[in-house]
Amino acid sequence: MIEFKSVNKIFDQKKSKLVALRDINLTIHDGEIVGILGYSGAGKSTLVRLINGLIQPTSGEIIVNKESLSTDKRKAIDRMRHTIGMIFQHFNLIHSMTVYDNIKLALDIAKYPSDKHTRIIELLDLVGLSDKKDSYPKTLSGGQRQRVGIGRALANHPSILLCDEATSALDSKTALEIWDLLKDIHSKTNITIVFITHQIEVIKALCDRVIVMDQGSIVEDTDVKSLFVSPQSSVSKSLLYAEKYEQNLPNLYELIYSHKNADETILSNCIKTYGIDVNIKYAKTLKLKTDSIGFLYVQIEGLNQAQAIEYLKQHQVEVNPYVF
Repeated sequence: MIEFKSVNKIFDQKKSKLVALRDINLTIHDGEIVGILGYSGAGKSTLVRLINGLIQPTSGEIIVNKESLSTDKRKAIDRMRHTIGMIFQHFNLIHSMTVYDNIKLALDIAKYPSDKHTRIIELLDLVGLSDKKDSYPKTLSGGQRQRVGIGRALANHPSILLCDEATSALDSKTALEIWDLLKDIHSKTNITIVFITHQIEVIKALCDRVIVMDQGSIVEDTDVKSLFVSPQSSVSKSLLYAEKYEQNLPNLYELIYSHKNADETILSNCIKTYGIDVNIKYAKTLKLKTDSIGFLYVQIEGLNQAQAIEYLKQHQVEVNPYVF
């Protein structure tokens, strides 16, 4: 488990101070897949560096796997680091070493106590690179290099995997393959995954929970489905904006079908019952990790408009006036 208790981080600059994190209170439970979402400069990477002990908080306390990472506990930090794996945007492989040796290096550094060769072969099989063990990074695709990075990060059986923009340098197809690989690894190991990103697609495909950051603060902490159905912060709405219907029309409403009991007859029954006119402008289905949400953008007109909208809400359809 990862806990932040009233954590602040301030960097001293030549003529000023940069407040990177402000009063962060956060708990990430074992086995969760959590996305840390926000624009550049929101404080996401600082959060990661605090989790793995690369930097210390200015104030507050961080506890990782029951170890308090205070400045006077270097042994605790060293012990904790063996329980954390890290994958990066640009892979950080050693190009003069083979795939096999890149993973072996992680085991050597950690003084892995068991048979290293057996562990490396296990990891290569896990990440789908059994046939690439003698290859060099320059001969691999971007996705294959990231698979090596994942194998290396998992070498010492960590309980936490930190991913810092780990797929933002990959094309969409390859990124999707990496997200599927991480989901498979999670299902086999129940490792805690913290994925730092500015990409909405990662949140949809991989995460169960999302923490939205802005200017060093947590502005929203919710399950992924709730983020897309009813985002609470202005930053969340801005990040999701590209997912919306971009046209400003009178009496335009966003209908969100997010409940399993919401069926296709609700709108047609509503039209028949209240005699309203409905002009469907746009529709889409948003697929999440384990669920889906339907979005329908419609103009609703007629004398019984208010009653019709209330009917939809009573039947578990979210109805939002939509203004572009």
